[in-house]
Parts: sequence; structure tokens; C-alpha cells
Amino acid sequence: MRVLTANLFSDRTDPAAFVEVLISNEVDVACVQELGASLADPIASVLPHGGLFPNEATRGLGIATRHPVEIASVPIPKRPGVSALLDPAHWPGLPRPMEVINWHVMGPHTWPYFPNPNTRRAHLRQLDEWMWQHPQMPRAVLGDYNASPIWPFYRAMRSRLEDAVLLSGDPPPRTWPALGLGGLIRIDHCFVSGLTCTRARRVELPGSDHFGLLVDLKPVE
Repeated sequence: MRVLTANLFSDRTDPAAFVEVLISNEVDVACVQELGASLADPIASVLPHGGLFPNEATRGLGIATRHPVEIASVPIPKRPGVSALLDPAHWPGLPRPMEVINWHVMGPHTWPYFPNPNTRRAHLRQLDEWMWQHPQMPRAVLGDYNASPIWPFYRAMRSRLEDAVLLSGDPPPRTWPALGLGGLIRIDHCFVSGLTCTRARRVELPGSDHFGLLVDLKPVE
């Protein structure tokens, strides 16, 4: 299964170019952040299932999929995630149900600055509560985490889940900034449990300040 996470830079990503990214890379599941109205319909034209929730205040989020899924909101205050439950009845080759979560984590640069480390930890506890409802569920948790591997938040995620990029054995792709510098740090991630990753790479997102992260996932046998 091929899964993409892409920050669309407050809807500045070129719609036609992003559609081509989805088609040419044969994406099965697209997790998008900073989704606005101009990109929602083009994405749905390629990946017609799932749930896309555009918002003009950089908070738009969604998961678009090739086959039907069950969509739910992950209740994280101010930064809710989106969950997609994949059922083997609709996903050929999937041996058991699997969950994909898309989450845009609050950045440490978000005002007010000083409470944010505590807020990020509180948000992570909310994610824990969601995952503990079905602890054996194979899942992938993707998105813009506003945290590179040297940050405590990344390490906290890795204490719970595995970094798919590291499982793949591919060189970890630096995903931000895409504008001008060609990527200095890795802040877009895919964390997994009950899954492994056979390939990971970055893809260009014309108009965005991020590169996308594209991963090939399969259940652990």
C-alpha cells in the first residue's frame, strides 16, 4: 500500500501538479495538511473515498483514498486528527483491518510560545487515548509533526511507534523547507505499528514549502 503525507502550504500547492503527483506515484492513501477549497475537488477526482475537510485558516486536513474507508475525527483539542479505517472487504490483499491517522502537530513556533511544549505533550496523551482503544490494530500515523528527529516530540513518538523511514532502510528524506534550500530537516513523518515499510522517499509538491513523504507499507506477517 502506497501512502503519501503532504503539507499543501495553506492551499498554495498547484492543483494540477498535485493531481499528477497522485497519479504518477500510484498513491493509494493521501494524508494532506493545510488543505484549502481549491485542492479538495482535484484530490477527490483521483482518490474519491475518505474525507477531506478544507479550511482557509491553515487547519484543513483530510485523508483521500482509492477504496472506501470509515472516517472518524481523533479528538485532540485545537489540533484534531483524521482517522481512516481500512476494511479488507474493500482493500484487496489486506489481511485484517488497518488504521491510518493524519495529524498536523502544533508547531513550537505557534503563539503563545511558552505553554506549547506542555500543549504538545497533552496532545500526545490524547493520541495515546485514541490508540489504546484498539492497541493491537495495525496503524500508520502520518503528517507534519513540526519536529525533527532531534526534538523531544519526535523521540516521544518513537517511544510509542516505529519510524517507517528507518524501517525501510532508505536514506531519511529531508522534507522542509522545499522552497529555495531543497530540504534541511525532516519534519514530515510516518510512524507505524503492526506494519513495516519497504520503501520511503520524498516527492516534490509544486507550490508547497514542504516535500511530500511517500511510503510503501505492508502488514507484519
